[in-house]
Amino acid sequence: MTSTPPPDGRMAKWILLLTLLIALAARLAVGQEPEAGGPAGDLYERAKRASVEILVDDHLDGSGWFTDAEGLLFTAAHVIDRPDRRIEVLSPAVGRLDAKVAAVDLGHDLVLLRVEPREGGYPALKLGEKLPPPGQDVFLLGAPLFRHHLLLRGMVASDETAFGYYTGKYVESIHLAATVQSGTSGAPWLNRSGEVVALQSGVMSMNSIPIGVANAIPLAALRALLESRRTTATPTLGIAVEEPWQQGRDLLNRYPPRSEGLVVKILQDDKPAARAGLKQWDLIVAADDQKVRLSGELLRIVRGKRPGDPLKLTVLGPDGTGQREVTVPLGKLEVAWPPPEDAPD
Repeated sequence: MTSTPPPDGRMAKWILLLTLLIALAARLAVGQEPEAGGPAGDLYERAKRASVEILVDDHLDGSGWFTDAEGLLFTAAHVIDRPDRRIEVLSPAVGRLDAKVAAVDLGHDLVLLRVEPREGGYPALKLGEKLPPPGQDVFLLGAPLFRHHLLLRGMVASDETAFGYYTGKYVESIHLAATVQSGTSGAPWLNRSGEVVALQSGVMSMNSIPIGVANAIPLAALRALLESRRTTATPTLGIAVEEPWQQGRDLLNRYPPRSEGLVVKILQDDKPAARAGLKQWDLIVAADDQKVRLSGELLRIVRGKRPGDPLKLTVLGPDGTGQREVTVPLGKLEVAWPPPEDAPD
Protein backbone atom coordinates (compact mmCIF):
# COMPACT_ATOMS: atom_id res chain seq x y z
CA MET A 1 0.00 0.00 0.00
CA THR A 2 1.34 3.46 -0.89
CA SER A 3 0.42 6.90 0.38
CA THR A 4 -0.01 10.00 -1.76
CA PRO A 5 1.87 13.07 -0.55
CA PRO A 6 -0.13 16.23 0.09
CA PRO A 7 -0.04 19.26 -2.23
CA ASP A 8 3.34 20.99 -2.69
CA GLY A 9 2.61 23.69 -0.11
CA ARG A 10 2.47 21.06 2.66
CA MET A 11 5.29 18.84 1.38
CA ALA A 12 7.90 20.06 3.89
CA LYS A 13 5.60 19.51 6.88
CA TRP A 14 4.66 16.04 5.62
CA ILE A 15 8.31 15.02 5.24
CA LEU A 16 9.14 16.36 8.72
CA LEU A 17 6.24 14.47 10.31
CA LEU A 18 7.20 11.25 8.52
CA THR A 19 10.82 11.62 9.68
CA LEU A 20 9.74 12.08 13.32
CA LEU A 21 7.47 9.03 13.16
CA ILE A 22 10.26 6.87 11.76
CA ALA A 23 12.67 8.07 14.46
CA LEU A 24 10.12 7.36 17.18
CA ALA A 25 9.45 3.86 15.85
CA ALA A 26 13.17 3.09 15.73
CA ARG A 27 13.65 4.28 19.31
CA LEU A 28 10.76 2.18 20.60
CA ALA A 29 11.98 -0.84 18.64
CA VAL A 30 15.21 -0.96 20.65
CA GLY A 31 13.43 -0.51 23.99
CA GLN A 32 14.14 3.18 24.47
CA GLU A 33 11.62 5.81 25.37
CA PRO A 34 11.59 9.35 24.08
CA GLU A 35 13.57 11.68 26.31
CA ALA A 36 11.39 14.24 28.06
CA GLY A 37 13.48 16.54 30.16
CA GLY A 38 16.23 13.94 30.13
CA PRO A 39 19.77 14.12 31.48
CA ALA A 40 20.82 16.29 28.54
CA GLY A 41 20.78 20.04 28.89
CA ASP A 42 21.15 21.66 32.29
CA LEU A 43 20.32 18.76 34.65
CA TYR A 44 23.96 18.39 35.72
CA GLU A 45 24.53 22.11 36.27
CA ARG A 46 21.32 22.57 38.27
CA ALA A 47 22.05 19.50 40.41
CA LYS A 48 25.65 20.57 40.96
CA ARG A 49 24.66 24.06 42.15
CA ALA A 50 22.13 22.69 44.63
CA SER A 51 24.29 19.83 45.91
CA VAL A 52 26.73 20.02 48.82
CA GLU A 53 29.45 17.96 50.46
CA ILE A 54 29.13 17.30 54.19
CA LEU A 55 32.11 18.09 56.41
CA VAL A 56 31.99 16.47 59.85
CA ASP A 57 34.70 17.68 62.22
CA ASP A 58 36.56 18.95 59.11
CA HIS A 59 36.40 15.58 57.30
CA LEU A 60 34.43 15.04 54.09
CA ASP A 61 32.02 12.29 55.19
CA GLY A 62 29.15 12.45 52.69
CA SER A 63 26.97 14.36 50.28
CA GLY A 64 23.66 16.23 50.42
CA TRP A 65 21.54 18.91 48.75
CA PHE A 66 19.48 22.01 49.41
CA THR A 67 15.81 21.15 49.50
CA ASP A 68 14.53 24.70 49.82
CA ALA A 69 15.79 28.22 49.18
CA GLU A 70 15.63 29.14 52.89
CA GLY A 71 18.57 26.90 53.80
CA LEU A 72 17.25 23.41 54.59
CA LEU A 73 19.36 20.48 53.41
CA PHE A 74 19.11 16.69 53.41
CA THR A 75 21.84 14.15 54.06
CA ALA A 76 22.07 10.63 55.48
CA ALA A 77 21.93 10.29 59.27
CA HIS A 78 24.91 7.96 59.42
CA VAL A 79 27.06 10.68 57.84
CA ILE A 80 26.54 12.79 60.99
CA ASP A 81 26.56 9.67 63.21
CA ARG A 82 25.89 11.38 66.55
CA PRO A 83 24.55 14.72 67.78
CA ASP A 84 27.78 16.19 69.17
CA ARG A 85 29.58 16.60 65.83
CA ARG A 86 30.57 19.88 64.19
CA ILE A 87 28.86 20.06 60.81
CA GLU A 88 29.62 22.21 57.77
CA VAL A 89 28.50 22.07 54.17
CA LEU A 90 30.70 22.80 51.18
CA SER A 91 28.69 24.28 48.30
CA PRO A 92 29.98 25.05 44.79
CA ALA A 93 27.45 27.90 44.67
CA VAL A 94 27.85 29.61 48.06
CA GLY A 95 31.02 28.24 49.66
CA ARG A 96 31.60 26.77 53.14
CA LEU A 97 28.83 27.19 55.72
CA ASP A 98 28.12 26.06 59.27
CA ALA A 99 25.09 23.77 59.59
CA LYS A 100 22.90 22.56 62.43
CA VAL A 101 20.60 19.58 62.79
CA ALA A 102 16.95 20.52 62.26
CA ALA A 103 15.40 17.03 62.52
CA VAL A 104 16.38 13.34 62.45
CA ASP A 105 14.67 10.15 61.24
CA LEU A 106 16.95 7.21 62.01
CA GLY A 107 14.46 4.64 60.73
CA HIS A 108 15.06 6.13 57.27
CA ASP A 109 18.69 7.21 57.81
CA LEU A 110 17.73 10.86 57.32
CA VAL A 111 18.97 14.14 58.74
CA LEU A 112 17.49 17.51 57.86
CA LEU A 113 20.12 20.25 58.27
CA ARG A 114 19.74 24.02 58.40
CA VAL A 115 22.11 26.84 57.45
CA GLU A 116 21.58 30.54 58.03
CA PRO A 117 19.31 32.25 55.47
CA ARG A 118 21.02 34.45 52.91
CA GLU A 119 19.89 37.23 50.63
CA GLY A 120 18.71 35.71 47.38
CA GLY A 121 18.26 32.28 48.95
CA TYR A 122 19.95 29.03 47.98
CA PRO A 123 19.77 26.94 44.79
CA ALA A 124 17.47 24.04 45.65
CA LEU A 125 16.23 20.79 44.13
CA LYS A 126 12.53 19.90 44.01
CA LEU A 127 11.13 16.62 45.25
CA GLY A 128 9.55 14.58 42.48
CA GLU A 129 6.00 13.29 42.52
CA LYS A 130 6.95 9.60 42.49
CA LEU A 131 9.76 7.14 41.88
CA PRO A 132 10.12 6.13 38.22
CA PRO A 133 9.01 2.54 37.52
CA PRO A 134 11.47 -0.38 37.66
CA GLY A 135 13.80 -0.39 34.68
CA GLN A 136 14.00 3.40 34.40
CA ASP A 137 17.26 5.32 34.77
CA VAL A 138 17.99 7.59 37.72
CA PHE A 139 21.04 9.77 38.34
CA LEU A 140 23.17 10.38 41.45
CA LEU A 141 25.13 13.60 42.05
CA GLY A 142 27.68 13.14 44.83
CA ALA A 143 31.33 12.98 45.93
CA PRO A 144 32.50 9.35 45.66
CA LEU A 145 35.92 8.72 47.21
CA PHE A 146 36.62 12.46 47.58
CA ARG A 147 35.98 13.16 43.88
CA HIS A 148 33.76 16.20 43.61
CA HIS A 149 30.46 16.64 41.73
CA LEU A 150 30.26 13.36 39.84
CA LEU A 151 27.04 12.34 38.08
CA LEU A 152 26.46 8.57 38.21
CA ARG A 153 23.76 6.45 36.58
CA GLY A 154 21.54 3.81 38.21
CA MET A 155 18.30 1.99 37.51
CA VAL A 156 15.18 1.53 39.62
CA ALA A 157 15.18 -2.15 40.63
CA SER A 158 11.94 -2.46 42.63
CA ASP A 159 8.74 -0.57 43.36
CA GLU A 160 8.52 -1.77 46.98
CA THR A 161 10.44 -0.75 50.08
CA ALA A 162 12.53 -3.22 52.06
CA PHE A 163 14.34 -3.18 55.40
CA GLY A 164 18.11 -3.45 55.56
CA TYR A 165 20.09 -3.80 58.79
CA TYR A 166 23.15 -1.55 58.78
CA THR A 167 24.65 1.15 60.98
CA GLY A 168 23.23 -0.87 63.90
CA LYS A 169 19.59 -0.42 62.94
CA TYR A 170 16.95 -1.29 60.36
CA VAL A 171 16.57 1.28 57.57
CA GLU A 172 13.57 1.26 55.23
CA SER A 173 14.71 1.87 51.67
CA ILE A 174 14.18 1.07 48.01
CA HIS A 175 16.60 -0.90 45.84
CA LEU A 176 18.40 0.57 42.86
CA ALA A 177 20.70 -1.27 40.47
CA ALA A 178 23.81 0.88 40.89
CA THR A 179 27.42 0.72 41.96
CA VAL A 180 28.12 3.60 44.33
CA GLN A 181 31.05 4.36 46.56
CA SER A 182 31.84 5.87 49.94
CA GLY A 183 31.21 9.60 50.02
CA THR A 184 27.89 9.47 48.16
CA SER A 185 25.78 8.82 51.27
CA GLY A 186 23.14 11.55 51.44
CA ALA A 187 23.39 12.43 47.75
CA PRO A 188 20.21 12.97 45.70
CA TRP A 189 18.93 10.43 43.19
CA LEU A 190 17.32 12.37 40.34
CA ASN A 191 14.80 11.52 37.66
CA ARG A 192 15.23 12.59 34.04
CA SER A 193 13.72 15.99 34.86
CA GLY A 194 16.23 16.69 37.62
CA GLU A 195 13.78 16.17 40.50
CA VAL A 196 14.84 14.25 43.61
CA VAL A 197 13.23 10.81 43.83
CA ALA A 198 15.37 9.21 46.58
CA LEU A 199 18.37 9.78 48.86
CA GLN A 200 21.45 7.55 48.75
CA SER A 201 21.88 5.63 52.00
CA GLY A 202 23.86 2.39 51.67
CA VAL A 203 24.93 -0.49 49.45
CA MET A 204 24.41 -4.22 49.43
CA SER A 205 27.71 -6.06 49.79
CA MET A 206 29.17 -9.53 50.12
CA ASN A 207 32.39 -9.95 52.10
CA SER A 208 32.59 -6.13 52.25
CA ILE A 209 32.52 -5.91 48.44
CA PRO A 210 29.61 -3.95 46.84
CA ILE A 211 27.55 -6.13 44.50
CA GLY A 212 25.77 -3.46 42.47
CA VAL A 213 22.63 -2.85 44.55
CA ALA A 214 22.12 0.49 46.32
CA ASN A 215 19.76 1.29 49.19
CA ALA A 216 17.99 4.62 48.74
CA ILE A 217 15.51 6.39 50.99
CA PRO A 218 12.05 6.79 49.42
CA LEU A 219 10.23 10.03 48.68
CA ALA A 220 7.55 9.50 51.33
CA ALA A 221 10.13 9.63 54.12
CA LEU A 222 11.83 12.71 52.67
CA ARG A 223 8.53 14.52 52.29
CA ALA A 224 7.35 13.59 55.81
CA LEU A 225 10.49 14.91 57.53
CA LEU A 226 10.51 18.08 55.42
CA GLU A 227 6.88 18.80 56.29
CA SER A 228 7.13 18.05 60.03
CA ARG A 229 10.68 19.35 60.65
CA ARG A 230 10.58 17.31 63.84
CA THR A 231 12.81 14.48 65.01
CA THR A 232 10.84 11.28 64.65
CA ALA A 233 10.31 8.54 67.24
CA THR A 234 11.08 5.27 65.45
CA PRO A 235 10.14 2.11 67.41
CA THR A 236 12.76 -0.64 67.72
CA LEU A 237 13.22 -4.13 69.15
CA GLY A 238 17.01 -3.93 69.28
CA ILE A 239 17.58 -7.08 67.23
CA ALA A 240 18.52 -8.20 63.73
CA VAL A 241 16.76 -11.23 62.25
CA GLU A 242 17.17 -13.53 59.25
CA GLU A 243 14.87 -15.98 57.54
CA PRO A 244 15.52 -19.72 58.17
CA TRP A 245 16.33 -20.50 54.52
CA GLN A 246 19.27 -18.09 54.73
CA GLN A 247 20.94 -20.30 57.35
CA GLY A 248 23.49 -23.11 57.09
CA ARG A 249 22.57 -26.72 57.61
CA ASP A 250 23.96 -26.83 61.16
CA LEU A 251 21.48 -24.16 62.27
CA LEU A 252 18.58 -25.50 60.20
CA ASN A 253 18.99 -28.87 61.90
CA ARG A 254 18.16 -27.24 65.23
CA TYR A 255 14.58 -26.60 64.15
CA PRO A 256 11.81 -28.96 63.03
CA PRO A 257 11.74 -29.50 59.24
CA ARG A 258 10.02 -26.72 57.23
CA SER A 259 10.07 -24.37 60.21
CA GLU A 260 9.12 -20.82 59.34
CA GLY A 261 9.82 -17.68 61.30
CA LEU A 262 12.72 -15.33 61.92
CA VAL A 263 16.04 -16.30 63.50
CA VAL A 264 17.41 -13.83 66.06
CA LYS A 265 20.95 -13.31 64.73
CA ILE A 266 21.94 -10.10 66.58
CA LEU A 267 20.66 -9.26 70.05
CA GLN A 268 21.78 -5.81 71.17
CA ASP A 269 22.80 -5.57 74.83
CA ASP A 270 20.43 -3.72 77.14
CA LYS A 271 17.90 -3.12 74.36
CA PRO A 272 14.18 -3.97 74.52
CA ALA A 273 14.32 -7.56 73.21
CA ALA A 274 17.29 -8.53 75.39
CA ARG A 275 15.70 -6.99 78.47
CA ALA A 276 12.48 -8.89 77.77
CA GLY A 277 14.28 -12.24 77.67
CA LEU A 278 14.84 -13.04 73.98
CA LYS A 279 17.94 -15.13 73.23
CA GLN A 280 20.21 -15.36 70.23
CA TRP A 281 19.04 -18.12 67.83
CA ASP A 282 15.47 -17.96 69.12
CA LEU A 283 12.95 -18.37 66.28
CA ILE A 284 10.19 -15.72 66.20
CA VAL A 285 7.13 -17.35 64.61
CA ALA A 286 4.48 -14.68 65.28
CA ALA A 287 4.14 -11.03 66.31
CA ASP A 288 0.88 -9.87 67.88
CA ASP A 289 -0.57 -13.25 66.83
CA GLN A 290 0.33 -12.67 63.17
CA LYS A 291 2.62 -15.27 61.60
CA VAL A 292 5.90 -13.84 60.32
CA ARG A 293 7.83 -15.62 57.56
CA LEU A 294 9.74 -12.67 56.09
CA SER A 295 11.77 -10.03 57.92
CA GLY A 296 9.73 -7.23 56.35
CA GLU A 297 6.53 -8.65 57.86
CA LEU A 298 7.93 -8.29 61.38
CA LEU A 299 9.45 -4.87 60.71
CA ARG A 300 6.19 -3.47 59.32
CA ILE A 301 4.36 -4.58 62.47
CA VAL A 302 7.02 -2.90 64.62
CA ARG A 303 7.00 0.32 62.55
CA GLY A 304 3.23 0.48 62.84
CA LYS A 305 3.57 1.06 66.59
CA ARG A 306 5.10 3.75 68.81
CA PRO A 307 7.99 3.57 71.27
CA GLY A 308 6.70 2.20 74.55
CA ASP A 309 3.95 0.11 72.92
CA PRO A 310 4.01 -3.60 73.79
CA LEU A 311 4.72 -6.20 71.09
CA LYS A 312 3.78 -9.81 71.81
CA LEU A 313 6.18 -12.30 70.23
CA THR A 314 5.62 -16.05 69.92
CA VAL A 315 9.03 -17.69 70.07
CA LEU A 316 10.64 -21.13 69.77
CA GLY A 317 13.87 -21.78 71.64
CA PRO A 318 17.25 -22.26 69.89
CA ASP A 319 16.59 -26.02 69.65
CA GLY A 320 13.19 -25.53 68.02
CA THR A 321 11.22 -26.44 71.14
CA GLY A 322 9.80 -24.69 74.18
CA GLN A 323 7.34 -22.33 72.53
CA ARG A 324 6.75 -19.27 74.69
CA GLU A 325 5.32 -15.78 74.51
CA VAL A 326 7.48 -12.74 75.19
CA THR A 327 6.05 -9.22 75.50
CA VAL A 328 8.55 -6.54 74.50
CA PRO A 329 7.97 -2.82 75.27
CA LEU A 330 9.41 -1.16 72.17
CA GLY A 331 12.31 1.26 72.42
CA LYS A 332 13.17 4.35 70.35
CA LEU A 333 16.00 4.69 67.83
CA GLU A 334 16.38 8.47 68.27
CA VAL A 335 16.85 8.36 72.06
CA ALA A 336 20.31 10.00 71.82
CA TRP A 337 19.01 12.82 69.59
CA PRO A 338 17.20 15.46 71.67
CA PRO A 339 14.77 17.68 69.77
CA PRO A 340 16.51 20.86 68.55
CA GLU A 341 15.91 23.86 70.80
CA ASP A 342 14.44 25.86 67.93
CA ALA A 343 12.13 23.09 66.69
CA PRO A 344 8.72 24.40 65.56
CA ASP A 345 5.79 24.07 67.96
